[in-house]
Amino acid sequence: MEIFRKEESFAMVMLDCKWQLSPSQLVANKNEVHIWRSNLNLPTEKVDILAQTLSTDERQRSKKFHFEQDRQRFTVARGLLRTILGNYLSIPADLIEFSYGQHGKPEIKATPLRFNLSHSQNLVLYAITCDRNLGIDLEFIRPVTEAEHIAKRYFSPRENAGFQALSPDQKPTGFFHHWTRKEAYLKAVGAGLAAGNDDFDETVATESDRAHRWFLRSFVPAPNYLATVAVEGNGWDIFYLEPSFLL
Repeated sequence: MEIFRKEESFAMVMLDCKWQLSPSQLVANKNEVHIWRSNLNLPTEKVDILAQTLSTDERQRSKKFHFEQDRQRFTVARGLLRTILGNYLSIPADLIEFSYGQHGKPEIKATPLRFNLSHSQNLVLYAITCDRNLGIDLEFIRPVTEAEHIAKRYFSPRENAGFQALSPDQKPTGFFHHWTRKEAYLKAVGAGLAAGNDDFDETVATESDRAHRWFLRSFVPAPNYLATVAVEGNGWDIFYLEPSFLL
């Protein structure tokens, strides 16, 4: 399993994850991290089915989006989350009740299930495990006008130095390499972005030193996308799943 060590560059990211259709029965445990992937542009009939699982609050939130495409992406992302979690918990998707942390991280009380989600453009990812905190971040690779300013403001000195050393054509991917790792970690600990400048840089964990509290795995979930999952502790394996119930 390749991950970034401090002496490695962002170019080490590769499409090495093997996606498989989800089994009919889902079981979560502490020794496994399940990464789910789905396209957010689904046929209308599937969107309508997922919309029926949303809570009143989620339906109100969806109405606040100005563009129909954004409204649909939100509906699908939340509906899929509910459906996937419902399968793990063996309860109807519309009966799941979320609570939220200080920075908006969702959770389900009275269950060992831990999860996080991230979506960008037409893609959504979910990370799910038991009894260990985790966070995931996904980004569509694109030029960022304020990348230099953001790097100076939010990256650690080591991260910023590495980013500034990149050539112009490398910087979009390099920026999101650092960004997804930072965001995934901060989502895992339930902190806001402002907490990340001094407390974290990309060397928080390496494959050769799994004694660290946090382990980060960067991967390419689809062409032109970059993602990172941050997981607490060690002794777990990753499985990459696609929802078979969407077929």
